[in-house]
Amino acid sequence: MQRNSAAKKSIEPDAKPVIKKKKRVKKKRYIFLKTLLFILVCMIIFMLSALYGYRYIMEGYQQAETPILQGEGTVFKVAYGSSTTDIANALKEQGFINNPQIFKVISKFMGFDNVYKAGRYVITKDMNYYALMLVLTGEPLKNPTQDVMIPEGKTLLETAQILSEQGYIDMDHFLALCERIPTQYLFLNELAVSPDRKYPLEGYLYPDTYKMDEGWTEQQLIDRLLVQFDRVFTQQYYDRAEELGMTIDEVVTLASLIEMEAKYPADYKKISSVFHNRLNLDPPMMLQCDATIQYARIYQGLGRTTAVLNKDLEIDSPYNTYRNFGLPPGPICSPRVDAIEAALYPEDTNYLYFFATPDGVNIYNETFEGHLNDQRKYGVSGFN
Repeated sequence: MQRNSAAKKSIEPDAKPVIKKKKRVKKKRYIFLKTLLFILVCMIIFMLSALYGYRYIMEGYQQAETPILQGEGTVFKVAYGSSTTDIANALKEQGFINNPQIFKVISKFMGFDNVYKAGRYVITKDMNYYALMLVLTGEPLKNPTQDVMIPEGKTLLETAQILSEQGYIDMDHFLALCERIPTQYLFLNELAVSPDRKYPLEGYLYPDTYKMDEGWTEQQLIDRLLVQFDRVFTQQYYDRAEELGMTIDEVVTLASLIEMEAKYPADYKKISSVFHNRLNLDPPMMLQCDATIQYARIYQGLGRTTAVLNKDLEIDSPYNTYRNFGLPPGPICSPRVDAIEAALYPEDTNYLYFFATPDGVNIYNETFEGHLNDQRKYGVSGFN
């Protein structure tokens, strides 16, 4: 009996490890099954999401491809320079979507962010988000052209502000493009980047009214204006500039001063003669052109003033022709062909002074004394 008992005792210690091992196996199996179940659930969710996403995309694709009958759709306009956020908010405001944030997230995820095109599109309120994205990144309506007016006598900055306020351009993008110098135009070949000229294209965006097709970009508009300048500035003008010993940029700069100073066409060539005469004196006279002071004010953030005052003449700017001899560093506006021709073909006079009467008529003089006498006569005070 003692022997059997000893034998029994000798077996008992070996039984415990077997039990622990079985527990470990069961635990591992449980974890495995749990992980497998989790993976299976994830796969089901993924497959359902993929199926839903596929159906959503296909539904959107069909909606975008289905022709919209007359009277069923609404014209939605994407303004120039609109961001995805701007478009999403506009769609929400007009009742096409409920959640702008979801629209922005899907746009980014699907690769539509920053791909939307300016223009007019026909959409319906039953389109899903994907359909809207497809339409708004497609081709805009081709119908009516837009009349875009580039005003004369405005600085490039003022022109950009006007076009931006009318919803035609993204002002920052437009101005950034105007800091570059295109190489394909002969009249720009002499230009160089200068710290005195923020926008090298100042003076070369020809003022006129242009018909632009829907969906045009800022670069296309700039190219259109430069092409028009190229048409206006004929070979005859190149030859005449060379004859005068002037660069194209000097001609355009002088023409911009004439454009700003002349109220009537008859004054273009007379004003040109005053500036030419001052430049050609030995020693030369300062041009003392009020329009350059206005330009300096605008680019120093002061804006235009109704009358140039004595304090304005002290503005520290290379465009201040009351403190600096010769032409300013560049044009102060985009001159028309009349002003360009006047700069190249001034009237033959000995005038060195002029001023405008209250009714806009210019009075010219050869001497400073005669200039002062006429100013007193007309009750006008001036500086030049």
